[in-house]
Amino acid sequence: MTNPFICYSERTKTEYLSRACSVNSVRIAKLSLRGIDDSIEGRRADEIFSAKIISEDIRRTAGRLRIDVSGYTFKELPRFISDYMMSDDILRQRLAQSMAQKYGNRLGLLLLTLRQGLKENREARPDWGDEHWEYWAQMENVILTGGLAGGILGKRFKEQIQYIFDLAGEKVYNITIYENSSHIGAIGCARLISEVDKTFAVLDFGQTNLKRCIVTKRSGELSNITMLPTEPSINMELDFSDSDENYSRALELHRYLLNILTDTCKELPLKDGEQGEVIISIANYVVGGTLNTFRGGYAKLSLLGVDYATMLSDELSSRLHRPFRVRLLHDGTAIALNFTGQEKTVCLSLGTAFGVGFPPDYVGSVCNG
Repeated sequence: MTNPFICYSERTKTEYLSRACSVNSVRIAKLSLRGIDDSIEGRRADEIFSAKIISEDIRRTAGRLRIDVSGYTFKELPRFISDYMMSDDILRQRLAQSMAQKYGNRLGLLLLTLRQGLKENREARPDWGDEHWEYWAQMENVILTGGLAGGILGKRFKEQIQYIFDLAGEKVYNITIYENSSHIGAIGCARLISEVDKTFAVLDFGQTNLKRCIVTKRSGELSNITMLPTEPSINMELDFSDSDENYSRALELHRYLLNILTDTCKELPLKDGEQGEVIISIANYVVGGTLNTFRGGYAKLSLLGVDYATMLSDELSSRLHRPFRVRLLHDGTAIALNFTGQEKTVCLSLGTAFGVGFPPDYVGSVCNG
């Protein structure tokens, strides 16, 4: 079945993943399985499951139970679940297990919604036609990645998804947990390198962190990946306006990204006159070098220019006094590149929000900038 989420750009002559693929916008207007967590009925996916939502729930419940979680920053709180799932501290163990069960169930109910495509849920997603729901219905494999999918927590999520589908009498997706996925986007980007012998700067601009690495290809094979220190993301507010305040945040974000990009590219062992190459996975839907104006914290960068990749290329070249080419790639697609050739498969990233990617038939079918 043709993937209805893939579009073709006449301008760039390439395929790209449309904004319609977002799972965050799925609204569970009607639960087909009641009695598990009826509170999520009528709510969107991004209103029932995310790192922030889980962190807030842990802090709120821990306060009520007088459990001290001050040893964790707000961003680290989801890790509490894995740390205490098997603890001898009964109170902390019960809190950790209840959170894992609750959000595993929510994940299962969301996937069940996508599998069944009830009439009420189709009507609540007007940007999807029958072909989009049918595509999810015929999906067989779901690969879970991201910060919330690792370790004991990811395994528990998988168990709860199976539990939900068994209760509903539905055939469950084949769930695979991809461990050690902290740099999966950057490694996926590295698969786009077509040069036989070349060193690239590869970065992953996420909603929480900016990950960086230097990738070397020799004789057509990846010979070395050097990980550089991770940096925090800034100015990720969801403001899609063209206000002066949002423009100022966009400019501050751009300067921050450009500084990180400059420091990263200084690590490239380039010869005199050689063009530097950069591939960036970014939490945004990308067409060529153009960002979507309504997706995530990086959307505000579109206020600075239509072709953000070219803007980065020009300013980086000016700073480092040599030609640079910057390519941008949708973050979910970058993750999915690690599973190229796997049919009826979706990659679902669990973190700041749901990220989605579909493995291409072959690497060359992905926009190469």
